[in-house]
Amino acid sequence: MALRHGGSMSSQSSWALSLGASLSLLLGVTALFPPDSRQEVKTITAAASKAAEGPAKQAVKRIDLSTGVNVNLPRPKRDLEAASFGTSDGRSGWVLRLPGGRPIATPAYADGMLFVGGGYGSHDFYAVDAETGKIIWQIQTGEDGPTAAVVADGLVAFNTESCTLIVVDERRGRLVWQEWLGDPLMSQPAIDKGVLYTAHPAATGRPAKRAEFHPQAAWPGGSHRLLAADLKTGRHIWEQEISGDVITAPVISDGTVYFTTFDGNSYALNATDGSVVWVKANAATSAPVISSGQLYETRKGGRGKEMFEGLARVDAKKGEAQDKELIAKSKAEYLQKGNGGGVALSAQATASLDSSVGFSAAPPAAKLAQANDNLGVSTVVGAWAYQGSRAAVSKGQILNAQGNYINSVRASDGGQSWQAEVVGSHAAPGGQIFSPPAVGRDYLYLAGADGHLLSVNQSDGGVGFSYAMKAPIAFQPALAKGNLYVGTSDGRLICLKTGNKDADGWYAWGGNVQHNKVQ
Repeated sequence: MALRHGGSMSSQSSWALSLGASLSLLLGVTALFPPDSRQEVKTITAAASKAAEGPAKQAVKRIDLSTGVNVNLPRPKRDLEAASFGTSDGRSGWVLRLPGGRPIATPAYADGMLFVGGGYGSHDFYAVDAETGKIIWQIQTGEDGPTAAVVADGLVAFNTESCTLIVVDERRGRLVWQEWLGDPLMSQPAIDKGVLYTAHPAATGRPAKRAEFHPQAAWPGGSHRLLAADLKTGRHIWEQEISGDVITAPVISDGTVYFTTFDGNSYALNATDGSVVWVKANAATSAPVISSGQLYETRKGGRGKEMFEGLARVDAKKGEAQDKELIAKSKAEYLQKGNGGGVALSAQATASLDSSVGFSAAPPAAKLAQANDNLGVSTVVGAWAYQGSRAAVSKGQILNAQGNYINSVRASDGGQSWQAEVVGSHAAPGGQIFSPPAVGRDYLYLAGADGHLLSVNQSDGGVGFSYAMKAPIAFQPALAKGNLYVGTSDGRLICLKTGNKDADGWYAWGGNVQHNKVQ
């Protein structure tokens, strides 16, 4: 590319025991439990001591990452040849090293294959056997920085950061169509009902294409466009003016395209013709998720060291918040200007990566001054990798990883079901420990900036497994057929075979091609 600037007692007799006797019994047997069980005993003990006090605020659990199982990932002999590994507690997996050692986005899964780019700055894109890690096909793109992909109708779609939307055949990697959209492209596409949706800079100088619909411009509009195009042919259906690039991806639900821009605006557009449903300037910090007529997103508040982030429940049809204050608020130093937004990449790494693709400074089209003000993101690779504290919805619960907390909030009334504080991480203080969770039937699966893979029970926050992979991870995992797949920030693709059918059905970033998987 050219240089550019710019994771009891329950018998009847037990009820005759006094509360004090119950506590003594619980404390006495604590030593009989293995270390992983003691936290549960302590939780039970604490709950018993509170029983006589009546209803109380939900206690905050603690998850200690320092107790995770250490996994020594093997060093593959060659790039693009998978090496197997085992864990001390009986699980297995493989690791595939991609050339270049660059940050790898969430892989997409379809038909027994993984589809993944070679990372920010790479010109390579791969199809990989999901069970063995063997390369099925490899293509080179004319532009670098493949985003996470989506797969539908036998076609694989992804953007390159610099600057092209690409659609290829799933089986062979044959190019179906591509379109240069502008520099840079920092978000990934979405697909719904044969239509592809993606954002791009407006002032590119590219020839205008004929579109089926010409919606009235949104306000605020400006530097970017949201494009709807036919997945199979690339024919433009409509374009809508928007205020900036989209955080992670557009999200489609019930005939509406929802998204958040890096400058904090939330949009809802009619998926058919691009007309505006609503637009709100609300300091939003993540892509939304939509379920049962409600939209859930994170937003920020406060200033400086008092800055915080929390969840908002929003009427999806009107864009109006359902609560006076944000829910599950926590400090958010990572969103302060210049702090990187919590992305699992050091300042040195982001500077080096941007320089490697020709950015001596971010181009004006990136609008990173606004992204820095809203999210603390000031580099193109930082925006490319940023996902924020994006929530998921499962069984009526809003679930997210936010700072050093994992939250479960009732969608019905906004009440906190449980909260877990994550300790024992070597991530930067005040930083974002996990990327957004992938969601199984009963567990959340989280990947950490410090290299941890964690599964957490959705009902109570209990830990299923905890592994220390010693490889920084920036992106959300994918789940398929009992396996967890994740890309590292240093160019490796990891498969962890969990042995649990729960790890399934999360086939792309956000779970599906609409980026809106709801359990």
